[in-house]
Amino acid sequence: MASDPALASFNGRAHEQVIEEFKRLDLDRVRLAAQRVRRLHAERAIEGMNRYFDQADLVRREVAKKSRHIPLRELLVRAPDVLMRIAPCWVASPLSVSQLLDGSKRHFDIVVFDEASQILQEEAIPALYRAEQVVVAGDRHQLPPTTFFATAVEGEDEITDGDETDKPVAAIGGFESLLDTLEAFLPNWLLEWHYRSEDERLITFSNAHVYTGRLVTFPSARGQEAIRHILVPHDPALGGQEESASQEVEEVVRQVILHAATRPHESLGVITMGIKHMNRIQAALDRALDLRPDLSDFFAPHREERFFVKNLETVQGDERDAIILSIGYGKTANGDLPHRFGPLTQDVGYRRLNVAITRAKRRMCVISSFSHDEIDLDRSGSRGVKLLKAYLEYAASGGTRLPEAECAGEVSLNAFEADVRDALESRGVKTRPQFGASRYRIDLVAMHPERPGRPVLAIECDGASYHSCATARDRDRLRQAHLQRLGWRFHRIWSTDWFYHREQEIERAIAAYEEAVRLADLSDVDTRPPQATGGAQPMRQAQQQPAARQRGPRPHVPKYETIDQYSDRELRQIAEWVMSDGLLRTDEELIREIFEMLPFERLGSRIRERLKRVVEVVRRHQRTGKWR
Repeated sequence: MASDPALASFNGRAHEQVIEEFKRLDLDRVRLAAQRVRRLHAERAIEGMNRYFDQADLVRREVAKKSRHIPLRELLVRAPDVLMRIAPCWVASPLSVSQLLDGSKRHFDIVVFDEASQILQEEAIPALYRAEQVVVAGDRHQLPPTTFFATAVEGEDEITDGDETDKPVAAIGGFESLLDTLEAFLPNWLLEWHYRSEDERLITFSNAHVYTGRLVTFPSARGQEAIRHILVPHDPALGGQEESASQEVEEVVRQVILHAATRPHESLGVITMGIKHMNRIQAALDRALDLRPDLSDFFAPHREERFFVKNLETVQGDERDAIILSIGYGKTANGDLPHRFGPLTQDVGYRRLNVAITRAKRRMCVISSFSHDEIDLDRSGSRGVKLLKAYLEYAASGGTRLPEAECAGEVSLNAFEADVRDALESRGVKTRPQFGASRYRIDLVAMHPERPGRPVLAIECDGASYHSCATARDRDRLRQAHLQRLGWRFHRIWSTDWFYHREQEIERAIAAYEEAVRLADLSDVDTRPPQATGGAQPMRQAQQQPAARQRGPRPHVPKYETIDQYSDRELRQIAEWVMSDGLLRTDEELIREIFEMLPFERLGSRIRERLKRVVEVVRRHQRTGKWR
């Protein structure tokens, strides 16, 4: 190193200042991009209205009308230049494009298809015909085009034979969807980073069994229960319930009510395997809610992420903080499991299950009337049924046991990382090396001294993990920012500083660890749901969150039209009132609760950014007693 001037003069603190400046400039670039787009859009719209005055006048007249508007298709023919400048970006379903847009010209530069695995080729042709370029986004491991749930009729999922399940629509030229067709001819890019799951265990199963470990996922620092299995016992007195187990319906309703009462700040969805089971759960829940009017706010339709009960054919694209997956299929009167699992028995059945088990952001609760041991693969060997058996075993283990999966290989420490580990452990700091389940691992994780399973500090060295990212943005901003969103406190050790100032770096690491332990002790609270009662037997024990303190009088919240009309003082008062119950919340939870007190329907980026600044100010005031 002495022979290399750059290495010889390297100073970790100075380099971190450079990184912080880069982060600030990079975030400014992202923020200013929206302003540049708005300005360019406004300039283009004004230029179009000035150039095409007659078209602009027609559009103004139509906007001013109360009724008898010109059909949009005709208006586009008569005022195309102005309309496309005023509204350059359109969102439409593939089947509505021909109704809205004349086919005599190409209206758009680019057409983007989302969830393209569910789009038939013939449905995409009208949109393709009206654009110059195409971008197709989708996941071949999620739902294909299908006719299975084309109509929501009772009994449609009452399948008596594994071969009598849904018939996928006929493929064109051997390709089942638009995604398959264009994937064979266009360049492909895999979006590797997975952001939805706030706990890695929620995606680890699919990453291993479906995506062969290609997704880059990030471990959570919170260490709370993320996935559990509730096994509902079979009651012979109820007779055969192969299509929808009654006790399972009751347990689902019980868990929904429990969530609404104890975690109203977290969104919730229920996913079922079939329509009959979905309808029975919805009906039972409606009856239960008639007796609980105090929970009406949680089930209100205006919530940003409203509660739902859906079958797995209609849930693609949805996500919620918590998901209850109800298997539904039950046993005969004599306790036999018929092994008729509806759409899961199809060749693409595993894709349906993959969609269902990847909808949760924070926690997943699986409810069934049979365990994984009761599934006999000799009786049904489809990939979907195999995956269901493996997932029930995974859920029963709390996400710790991954049977028969393509797991990321073990990664060994290099000499520098091993030296850091040994030095810290010699000072009494318990560590876990290469922490995580995917290709990305945290070099060292320091554990709580009194709770061995509780991680408190992520320690990264500038070794293989650091250099595995190709860009500075990924390496020095995005990855660390995402880890911090997942609850990690972060400490970096530069190899050059370690070699030159080893003892000093050890002391810095010990100080960071002690501070992380102190903050963990202040913030830790068990937010796992209470144990279910009344017959169901949870596979894992859980405890209820401590009772909240009584809040004072609710502050007056003016009903303004925009977030900018609220003063900082008004928003701080709302935040302080929400926090006055003494419950510990993440910043995101606090932002959502503040938002629910405001009169807006949608938590957009401007509102979120404003509330984020308010939360930061209030938390800083609680720590320091200062507003600035």
